Amino acid sequence: MAATLTLKLYIALFLVFAIGFGVITTVLFLLGATFYIILVFAVFYFALQWYISPTIIRFSARLRYIKDDEMPWLHEIVQDLAKEAKVPVPKIAISKSPVPNAFVFGRSRKGATLAINQGLLDTLNHDEVKAVIAHEIGHIKHNDFAVMTFISFIPMLAMLIAENVLFFGMFGRGRNQNAYAMLIGMAAFLIYLVTELLTLVVSRTRESLADEYSAYTTQQPELLASALYKITYAQAAAPQSSASAGSTERALCISDSYFSGKELIGLDKHIAELKSILPNISESEIRAALGKKENGAKNIMTALFSTHPPTYKRILDLAHIKKEICKTGKE
Repeated sequence: MAATLTLKLYIALFLVFAIGFGVITTVLFLLGATFYIILVFAVFYFALQWYISPTIIRFSARLRYIKDDEMPWLHEIVQDLAKEAKVPVPKIAISKSPVPNAFVFGRSRKGATLAINQGLLDTLNHDEVKAVIAHEIGHIKHNDFAVMTFISFIPMLAMLIAENVLFFGMFGRGRNQNAYAMLIGMAAFLIYLVTELLTLVVSRTRESLADEYSAYTTQQPELLASALYKITYAQAAAPQSSASAGSTERALCISDSYFSGKELIGLDKHIAELKSILPNISESEIRAALGKKENGAKNIMTALFSTHPPTYKRILDLAHIKKEICKTGKE
C-alpha cells in the first residue's frame, strides 16, 4: 500500500509544480519579463510562503508553548516517538480549542511544532493520544508540512492572477485588451481549480501515509482507529467551529472537522466492516447523531474537496494493517 500511495503522491506533486511554474512563466512572459526576472520572482514568492507560514499558523491557532515540566507524560511520548523516527523532537504547543485535533507545522524538521488542541486531550485516553502523535511524527519524518506549505502557494497564485486579471478585463481600457484579459483570467481560474484539486490529492495521500506510519510504529492500529472515530464523532457535534478555516489550514490537522457531519454517514454505512477493528463501535450512537442524510452528489463533491480521506476508509485501512501485523507476528 505504501508504494502505491507514494507513487500517487509524487505524480500529484509533479503536476502541481509543473502547472504552477507554467502559470508564473506564462503570465510574466506576457508582461514582457525576461527569464531571469521570472526565475527571481518564482523563487522569491516560494521563499516568502515558506518563511511566513509558520508565524501565521502560530498566531491564528493562538498556541501556547508548554514548559519542560508541564505534562511530563506528553513530553515523554513525543520524545520517545521522535527518537524512534530519528527526527528532532518538536516543540509542543497547546491550543485552547475544544475541537479535538492535532497538527504539525514549521519551516523544517528542526524547527517543527506539534500543536495539540485541548479538545483532543479531553476526548482521548493516553494510548490514543500516543497514536495520534505518532501520526503527526510521521508527517515530520516525511516533511509533509513543508510540502503542503509550498504546494498551497500554487493555487493561491493562480487565484490571485485570476482575480486581478478579471478585474482588469472588466474595468480596463480597450475592447481588445479587455477580451484578452478576460480570457487569461478565466484560464487562470481553471488552473486554480485543477491545482487546488491536485493539492487536495496530495493532502489526502500524505494523511494515509501518516496513518500507516502510526499503525506500524505503535504496532496497535486499533488505537489510531479508535482515536479517529472519537475525534470524528466529537467534531460532528460542532462542525461550525472550523467551518471558516481554509483548506490549507484544515489539511494540517489529523481530521478535517469541516466535513465531520458527513463522515458520520460514511461510518454508518460501513459499520459492519468497521467492527473488525472497532468491535465496540455503537451503531445507535452514530445514528442518533445523524441528521438528514446527504445525497450522493454532495458526497462526491465532499470526496473531491476534502483534505483527508473518509474516516471510514482510514479505519478500514488500519484494519487491513492490523491483519498484516497479526499475520507477521504469527509467522
